[in-house]
Amino acid sequence: MATVRVGGHITLLFSIHDDALLPRNQGSRGAGLSLEKGVRVSLRETGRTTAIEEGQEMAGWDQDIPSVQVKGETTLNVHPFDDGEDHNKAMYSDLIDEFRQARLLPFDANYSVEVEIELPLSQGFGMSAAGLCALALACYETSKIGTIPQYFRAAHHIERRYSGGLGDVLGLYVGGVELRTHPGSPPSPGVARSFDLDTPVLLVWQSGESKHTSEYINHPEWKPNITRAGDDAVDRLAAQEWSPSIWNELLQESQSFGRTSKMLEEPTRQSMLKAVQSAINELDLQARTRARLCMLGTSCVLLPAKINQPFDEEDLRNLSERLQSMELESLITRIAPRRAF
Repeated sequence: MATVRVGGHITLLFSIHDDALLPRNQGSRGAGLSLEKGVRVSLRETGRTTAIEEGQEMAGWDQDIPSVQVKGETTLNVHPFDDGEDHNKAMYSDLIDEFRQARLLPFDANYSVEVEIELPLSQGFGMSAAGLCALALACYETSKIGTIPQYFRAAHHIERRYSGGLGDVLGLYVGGVELRTHPGSPPSPGVARSFDLDTPVLLVWQSGESKHTSEYINHPEWKPNITRAGDDAVDRLAAQEWSPSIWNELLQESQSFGRTSKMLEEPTRQSMLKAVQSAINELDLQARTRARLCMLGTSCVLLPAKINQPFDEEDLRNLSERLQSMELESLITRIAPRRAF
Protein backbone atom coordinates (compact mmCIF):
# COMPACT_ATOMS: atom_id res chain seq x y z
CA MET A 1 0.00 0.00 0.00
CA ALA A 2 1.21 3.50 -0.84
CA THR A 3 0.20 6.48 1.32
CA VAL A 4 0.95 10.06 0.22
CA ARG A 5 -0.01 13.41 1.67
CA VAL A 6 0.00 16.56 -0.45
CA GLY A 7 -0.79 19.92 1.11
CA GLY A 8 -3.27 22.41 -0.23
CA HIS A 9 -2.57 25.48 -2.33
CA ILE A 10 -3.64 29.10 -1.95
CA THR A 11 -3.76 31.52 -4.87
CA LEU A 12 -3.15 35.15 -3.91
CA LEU A 13 -3.57 36.59 -7.41
CA PHE A 14 -4.15 35.06 -10.84
CA SER A 15 -5.27 35.44 -14.44
CA ILE A 16 -7.42 33.01 -16.44
CA HIS A 17 -6.03 31.23 -19.52
CA ASP A 18 -8.48 28.42 -20.25
CA ASP A 19 -9.27 28.96 -23.94
CA ALA A 20 -6.69 26.50 -25.32
CA LEU A 21 -8.10 23.29 -26.81
CA LEU A 22 -5.72 20.95 -24.97
CA PRO A 23 -5.99 20.77 -21.15
CA ARG A 24 -2.20 20.82 -20.77
CA ASN A 25 -2.18 24.34 -22.26
CA GLN A 26 -4.98 25.60 -20.00
CA GLY A 27 -4.24 27.19 -16.65
CA SER A 28 -3.37 30.49 -15.12
CA ARG A 29 -0.56 32.88 -14.41
CA GLY A 30 -0.40 33.97 -10.82
CA ALA A 31 1.21 33.78 -7.41
CA GLY A 32 0.43 31.64 -4.40
CA LEU A 33 1.75 29.30 -1.75
CA SER A 34 1.61 25.63 -0.86
CA LEU A 35 0.40 24.41 2.53
CA GLU A 36 1.31 21.50 4.77
CA LYS A 37 -2.31 20.60 5.56
CA GLY A 38 -4.10 19.09 2.59
CA VAL A 39 -5.18 15.62 1.45
CA ARG A 40 -3.89 12.21 2.49
CA VAL A 41 -4.44 9.35 0.03
CA SER A 42 -3.82 5.64 0.50
CA LEU A 43 -3.82 3.35 -2.54
CA ARG A 44 -3.92 -0.44 -2.32
CA GLU A 45 -4.11 -3.02 -5.10
CA THR A 46 -6.79 -5.57 -4.23
CA GLY A 47 -6.36 -8.09 -7.04
CA ARG A 48 -6.84 -8.48 -10.77
CA THR A 49 -9.90 -8.97 -12.96
CA THR A 50 -10.48 -12.21 -14.85
CA ALA A 51 -9.57 -12.06 -18.54
CA ILE A 52 -12.45 -12.35 -21.01
CA GLU A 53 -10.34 -14.66 -23.15
CA GLU A 54 -7.03 -16.26 -22.29
CA GLY A 55 -4.12 -15.82 -24.65
CA GLN A 56 -3.28 -18.68 -27.00
CA GLU A 57 -0.19 -20.04 -28.67
CA MET A 58 -0.46 -20.42 -32.44
CA ALA A 59 1.84 -22.40 -34.71
CA GLY A 60 4.14 -20.23 -36.80
CA TRP A 61 3.73 -17.15 -34.54
CA ASP A 62 6.69 -15.73 -32.69
CA GLN A 63 4.46 -14.52 -29.87
CA ASP A 64 1.34 -15.66 -28.10
CA ILE A 65 -1.98 -13.92 -28.75
CA PRO A 66 -2.41 -11.75 -25.63
CA SER A 67 -5.29 -12.20 -23.24
CA VAL A 68 -8.31 -9.92 -23.61
CA GLN A 69 -8.36 -8.04 -20.31
CA VAL A 70 -11.18 -6.47 -18.35
CA LYS A 71 -10.54 -3.02 -16.88
CA GLY A 72 -9.97 -3.10 -13.14
CA GLU A 73 -12.38 -1.58 -10.64
CA THR A 74 -11.72 1.30 -8.26
CA THR A 75 -13.32 1.41 -4.81
CA LEU A 76 -13.31 4.86 -3.20
CA ASN A 77 -13.79 5.93 0.40
CA VAL A 78 -13.63 9.73 0.83
CA HIS A 79 -13.56 11.39 4.26
CA PRO A 80 -14.33 15.13 3.84
CA PHE A 81 -13.34 17.84 6.31
CA ASP A 82 -17.00 18.47 7.13
CA ASP A 83 -19.52 15.63 7.10
CA GLY A 84 -21.97 17.61 4.97
CA GLU A 85 -19.51 18.35 2.16
CA ASP A 86 -20.16 16.71 -1.21
CA HIS A 87 -16.83 15.82 -2.79
CA ASN A 88 -16.58 14.74 -6.43
CA LYS A 89 -15.35 11.16 -6.19
CA ALA A 90 -15.42 10.57 -9.94
CA MET A 91 -12.25 12.57 -10.52
CA TYR A 92 -10.20 10.01 -8.56
CA SER A 93 -11.53 7.12 -10.62
CA ASP A 94 -10.89 9.10 -13.81
CA LEU A 95 -7.28 9.74 -12.79
CA ILE A 96 -6.62 6.05 -12.21
CA ASP A 97 -8.25 5.27 -15.57
CA GLU A 98 -5.93 7.83 -17.16
CA PHE A 99 -2.94 5.96 -15.78
CA ARG A 100 -4.38 2.64 -16.93
CA GLN A 101 -4.79 3.95 -20.48
CA ALA A 102 -1.24 5.34 -20.43
CA ARG A 103 0.05 1.95 -19.19
CA LEU A 104 1.43 3.55 -16.06
CA LEU A 105 -0.82 1.21 -14.06
CA PRO A 106 -1.92 -2.35 -14.96
CA PHE A 107 -5.17 -2.20 -16.93
CA ASP A 108 -6.71 -5.15 -15.06
CA ALA A 109 -5.70 -4.16 -11.51
CA ASN A 110 -8.36 -3.41 -8.89
CA TYR A 111 -7.66 -0.62 -6.42
CA SER A 112 -8.99 0.56 -3.08
CA VAL A 113 -8.52 4.29 -2.44
CA GLU A 114 -8.86 6.06 0.92
CA VAL A 115 -9.00 9.88 0.78
CA GLU A 116 -8.76 12.02 3.93
CA ILE A 117 -9.41 15.73 3.32
CA GLU A 118 -7.93 18.02 5.98
CA LEU A 119 -9.36 21.39 4.87
CA PRO A 120 -12.82 22.55 3.73
CA LEU A 121 -13.80 22.27 0.07
CA SER A 122 -14.44 25.20 -2.30
CA GLN A 123 -12.81 27.74 -0.01
CA GLY A 124 -9.73 28.50 -2.11
CA PHE A 125 -7.49 25.92 -0.39
CA GLY A 126 -6.89 23.76 -3.50
CA MET A 127 -8.35 20.53 -2.15
CA SER A 128 -9.23 19.01 -5.52
CA ALA A 129 -5.69 19.58 -6.83
CA ALA A 130 -4.12 18.32 -3.60
CA GLY A 131 -6.24 15.17 -3.72
CA LEU A 132 -5.40 14.48 -7.35
CA CYS A 133 -1.68 15.11 -6.81
CA ALA A 134 -1.64 12.88 -3.74
CA LEU A 135 -3.34 10.07 -5.65
CA ALA A 136 -1.01 10.60 -8.62
CA LEU A 137 2.06 10.27 -6.39
CA ALA A 138 0.56 7.21 -4.68
CA CYS A 139 0.11 5.64 -8.12
CA TYR A 140 3.75 6.43 -8.94
CA GLU A 141 4.89 4.87 -5.65
CA THR A 142 2.86 1.78 -6.52
CA SER A 143 4.03 1.29 -10.10
CA LYS A 144 7.42 3.07 -10.32
CA ILE A 145 6.78 3.36 -14.05
CA GLY A 146 7.49 6.62 -15.89
CA THR A 147 8.46 9.88 -14.22
CA ILE A 148 6.84 12.03 -11.52
CA PRO A 149 6.15 14.92 -13.96
CA GLN A 150 3.98 12.56 -16.04
CA TYR A 151 1.79 11.94 -13.01
CA PHE A 152 1.45 15.64 -12.19
CA ARG A 153 0.50 16.34 -15.80
CA ALA A 154 -2.29 13.77 -15.60
CA ALA A 155 -3.52 15.35 -12.35
CA HIS A 156 -3.66 18.74 -14.10
CA HIS A 157 -5.60 17.16 -16.99
CA ILE A 158 -8.28 15.77 -14.67
CA GLU A 159 -8.41 19.01 -12.66
CA ARG A 160 -9.26 20.89 -15.85
CA ARG A 161 -11.83 18.28 -16.89
CA TYR A 162 -13.80 19.11 -13.76
CA SER A 163 -13.26 22.91 -14.03
CA GLY A 164 -11.27 22.88 -10.82
CA GLY A 165 -8.31 25.11 -10.02
CA LEU A 166 -6.45 26.56 -12.95
CA GLY A 167 -2.94 26.75 -11.52
CA ASP A 168 -3.09 24.74 -8.30
CA VAL A 169 -1.36 21.64 -9.71
CA LEU A 170 1.46 23.74 -11.16
CA GLY A 171 1.83 25.54 -7.82
CA LEU A 172 1.93 22.24 -5.92
CA TYR A 173 4.51 20.87 -8.36
CA VAL A 174 7.07 23.50 -7.29
CA GLY A 175 5.90 24.08 -3.69
CA GLY A 176 6.87 26.97 -1.43
CA VAL A 177 5.85 30.49 -2.42
CA GLU A 178 5.49 30.43 -6.19
CA LEU A 179 5.12 32.71 -9.19
CA ARG A 180 3.46 31.08 -12.21
CA THR A 181 4.64 32.98 -15.28
CA HIS A 182 3.31 30.64 -18.00
CA PRO A 183 -0.03 28.79 -17.80
CA GLY A 184 -0.41 25.06 -18.29
CA SER A 185 0.50 21.73 -16.78
CA PRO A 186 3.83 20.98 -15.13
CA PRO A 187 6.63 20.68 -16.06
CA SER A 188 5.67 22.30 -19.36
CA PRO A 189 4.16 24.33 -20.88
CA GLY A 190 3.44 25.62 -17.37
CA VAL A 191 6.38 27.47 -15.83
CA ALA A 192 6.74 28.46 -12.17
CA ARG A 193 9.51 29.46 -9.78
CA SER A 194 9.44 29.43 -6.00
CA PHE A 195 11.22 30.17 -2.75
CA ASP A 196 10.92 28.82 0.79
CA LEU A 197 9.27 30.62 3.70
CA ASP A 198 9.26 28.78 7.02
CA THR A 199 6.33 30.14 9.00
CA PRO A 200 2.99 29.04 10.39
CA VAL A 201 -0.08 30.72 8.85
CA LEU A 202 -3.73 30.94 9.85
CA LEU A 203 -6.48 29.98 7.42
CA VAL A 204 -9.84 31.68 8.01
CA TRP A 205 -13.14 30.96 6.30
CA GLN A 206 -16.85 31.53 6.62
CA SER A 207 -18.85 28.31 6.69
CA GLY A 208 -21.68 28.06 4.20
CA GLU A 209 -20.10 30.56 1.79
CA SER A 210 -18.00 28.26 -0.37
CA LYS A 211 -17.58 29.07 -4.07
CA HIS A 212 -16.54 26.75 -6.89
CA THR A 213 -13.81 28.01 -9.21
CA SER A 214 -16.04 27.58 -12.26
CA GLU A 215 -18.38 30.30 -10.94
CA TYR A 216 -15.68 32.84 -11.79
CA ILE A 217 -13.59 31.44 -14.63
CA ASN A 218 -16.69 30.86 -16.76
CA HIS A 219 -18.41 34.15 -15.87
CA PRO A 220 -18.44 36.80 -18.67
CA GLU A 221 -17.95 39.70 -16.24
CA TRP A 222 -15.61 38.23 -13.65
CA LYS A 223 -13.23 36.62 -16.16
CA PRO A 224 -11.94 39.80 -17.92
CA ASN A 225 -11.64 41.73 -14.65
CA ILE A 226 -9.65 38.95 -13.03
CA THR A 227 -7.42 38.35 -16.04
CA ARG A 228 -6.46 41.98 -16.58
CA ALA A 229 -5.67 42.50 -12.91
CA GLY A 230 -3.79 39.21 -12.61
CA ASP A 231 -1.66 39.57 -15.74
CA ASP A 232 -0.62 43.09 -14.77
CA ALA A 233 0.41 41.91 -11.31
CA VAL A 234 2.37 38.92 -12.65
CA ASP A 235 4.18 41.11 -15.19
CA ARG A 236 5.33 43.45 -12.43
CA LEU A 237 6.43 40.61 -10.16
CA ALA A 238 8.15 38.68 -12.96
CA ALA A 239 10.33 41.69 -13.76
CA GLN A 240 12.03 41.24 -10.37
CA GLU A 241 14.05 38.47 -8.78
CA TRP A 242 11.70 35.88 -7.28
CA SER A 243 13.23 35.46 -3.83
CA PRO A 244 12.29 36.26 -0.22
CA SER A 245 13.24 39.88 -0.89
CA ILE A 246 10.04 40.29 -2.95
CA TRP A 247 7.70 39.39 -0.06
CA ASN A 248 6.51 42.96 0.59
CA GLU A 249 5.77 43.51 -3.11
CA LEU A 250 3.82 40.23 -3.24
CA LEU A 251 1.64 41.32 -0.33
CA GLN A 252 1.02 44.69 -1.99
CA GLU A 253 0.18 43.11 -5.36
CA SER A 254 -2.20 40.65 -3.75
CA GLN A 255 -4.07 43.47 -2.02
CA SER A 256 -4.21 45.52 -5.24
CA PHE A 257 -5.44 42.47 -7.18
CA GLY A 258 -8.35 42.07 -4.76
CA ARG A 259 -9.45 45.64 -5.42
CA THR A 260 -8.79 45.79 -9.18
CA SER A 261 -10.45 42.44 -9.89
CA LYS A 262 -13.41 43.59 -7.72
CA MET A 263 -13.13 40.51 -5.49
CA LEU A 264 -13.05 42.81 -2.48
CA GLU A 265 -16.39 44.32 -3.49
CA GLU A 266 -18.38 41.19 -2.68
CA PRO A 267 -20.33 41.80 0.57
CA THR A 268 -19.51 38.41 2.12
CA ARG A 269 -15.79 38.90 1.58
CA GLN A 270 -15.93 42.47 2.85
CA SER A 271 -17.73 41.36 6.00
CA MET A 272 -15.29 38.53 6.64
CA LEU A 273 -12.19 40.71 6.17
CA LYS A 274 -13.65 43.42 8.39
CA ALA A 275 -14.16 40.89 11.19
CA VAL A 276 -10.67 39.46 10.72
CA GLN A 277 -9.05 42.90 10.81
CA SER A 278 -11.03 43.73 13.95
CA ALA A 279 -9.64 40.64 15.70
CA ILE A 280 -6.10 41.50 14.57
CA ASN A 281 -6.45 45.01 15.96
CA GLU A 282 -7.91 43.80 19.25
CA LEU A 283 -4.84 41.63 19.84
CA ASP A 284 -2.50 44.45 18.75
CA LEU A 285 -1.05 42.39 15.88
CA GLN A 286 -1.77 44.84 13.06
CA ALA A 287 1.90 45.77 12.55
CA ARG A 288 2.93 42.12 12.16
CA THR A 289 -0.04 40.58 10.32
CA ARG A 290 -1.54 40.87 6.84
CA ALA A 291 -4.85 39.28 5.86
CA ARG A 292 -5.09 38.31 2.18
CA LEU A 293 -7.97 36.75 0.26
CA CYS A 294 -7.72 33.13 -0.87
CA MET A 295 -8.94 32.70 -4.42
CA LEU A 296 -11.75 31.77 -4.78
CA GLY A 297 -13.53 31.07 -1.53
CA THR A 298 -14.97 33.27 1.18
CA SER A 299 -11.70 32.87 3.01
CA CYS A 300 -8.38 34.51 3.76
CA VAL A 301 -4.93 33.64 5.00
CA LEU A 302 -3.07 35.55 7.71
CA LEU A 303 0.54 36.07 6.66
CA PRO A 304 3.52 37.73 8.38
CA ALA A 305 3.96 41.36 7.35
CA LYS A 306 7.75 41.00 7.18
CA ILE A 307 9.70 38.11 5.71
CA ASN A 308 12.18 38.05 8.59
CA GLN A 309 9.48 38.02 11.30
CA PRO A 310 7.61 34.70 11.10
CA PHE A 311 4.55 34.19 13.26
CA ASP A 312 4.56 32.94 16.83
CA GLU A 313 2.05 30.07 16.94
CA GLU A 314 0.70 31.33 20.26
CA ASP A 315 -0.37 34.58 18.56
CA LEU A 316 -2.16 32.56 15.89
CA ARG A 317 -3.89 30.41 18.50
CA ASN A 318 -5.14 33.57 20.23
CA LEU A 319 -6.37 34.93 16.90
CA SER A 320 -8.07 31.64 16.10
CA GLU A 321 -9.94 31.66 19.42
CA ARG A 322 -11.06 35.25 18.88
CA LEU A 323 -12.25 34.55 15.34
CA GLN A 324 -14.21 31.48 16.41
CA SER A 325 -16.07 33.65 18.92
CA MET A 326 -17.01 35.80 15.89
CA GLU A 327 -18.42 32.70 14.11
CA LEU A 328 -15.51 32.39 11.70
CA GLU A 329 -13.72 29.07 11.24
CA SER A 330 -9.92 28.92 11.35
CA LEU A 331 -7.02 26.48 11.29
CA ILE A 332 -3.25 26.79 11.77
CA THR A 333 -0.93 25.21 9.23
CA ARG A 334 2.46 26.02 7.70
CA ILE A 335 3.80 27.00 4.29
CA ALA A 336 5.14 23.82 2.69
CA PRO A 337 8.75 23.74 1.42
CA ARG A 338 9.74 23.72 -2.23
CA ARG A 339 9.71 20.35 -3.99
CA ALA A 340 12.97 18.85 -5.20
CA PHE A 341 12.00 17.15 -8.47
